[in-house]
Amino acid sequence: MATFANILYDEAFKVVLTEPSNRRLLVKLIEFFLPGKTIQSITLDDKEQHGLILSDKNVTFDLLCTTDQNERFIVEMQFASQTSFRDRMLYYATYPIRSQIMERMKSLPNSDEKTIRKMDYSLSPVYVISILNFSMHHNKEQTLENGMISRYEICNRETGELMTNALHFIYLELGRLKWKQDEEDKCESLLEQLAFSLKYGHLLKQRPADFGDELLRLFFEATAFANMNEKQLGIINAIMTTELDIIARREFARNEGWEEGKALGLAEGRAEGRAEGAKQKTLEIAAKMKASGMHDKQICELTGLSEDELAAIR
Repeated sequence: MATFANILYDEAFKVVLTEPSNRRLLVKLIEFFLPGKTIQSITLDDKEQHGLILSDKNVTFDLLCTTDQNERFIVEMQFASQTSFRDRMLYYATYPIRSQIMERMKSLPNSDEKTIRKMDYSLSPVYVISILNFSMHHNKEQTLENGMISRYEICNRETGELMTNALHFIYLELGRLKWKQDEEDKCESLLEQLAFSLKYGHLLKQRPADFGDELLRLFFEATAFANMNEKQLGIINAIMTTELDIIARREFARNEGWEEGKALGLAEGRAEGRAEGAKQKTLEIAAKMKASGMHDKQICELTGLSEDELAAIR
């Protein structure tokens, strides 16, 4: 019987962090990644962002929010390694950037070419914060801050001068945590304690006594099953039941061979198998959410499925 939820899966991460009562946790998490920043208020935005033209793919973020200073934050949880992950985050960042310009254009008295040329194109900062349950490749270890965090901005190659303050990428790589699940007493810094909590918190019976920072107290309060409402519990249960099914299928694929694994979409080391497996996982989670009586719109927001894909589930 687990005490805390595992939020390494993006659906569970969304369920916990989008709960209104956990807004303070979201603020403290963002402030942790940006030392010195103080957020007075934060608003969750529509997680599904539409392209500029009909052929553009819609994007659904784990979390998209705006601060009282009009700064935009994308917060993503990524469980499985992905070779093009940094490129995907760059693509995601274009949406809150473009939306700022589109909002400004809509506010213009008219949209003739002369007016648009005079429009203010200044941008409020966009921060992309990614929590990864793996390690990324870096050419130099100096890239990593305290061994686990890497930061990227657009700057001059020779001097480091910022070209713009509009775009920032921050990655926390949980795969670089050097302590195992029974070594919480070896965590010395708040960074190590946070990484440990994210990676192993669901395996603990209680919050470690030394993990007393407000951020960690809020984290364990938010992920405790005892503090969740019926809707949250239903979604988390559906997610983890499906994960157990996938683990069982993966073991079957490993033991019975490639053909059976490919048929299940779970053969390891094959890109098509992983993609099919991830899609199947999402469909199964959505089916259980649907069976529980959850509204279609909310299911689409949490899983990233389109209305047509959800409607096709029987």
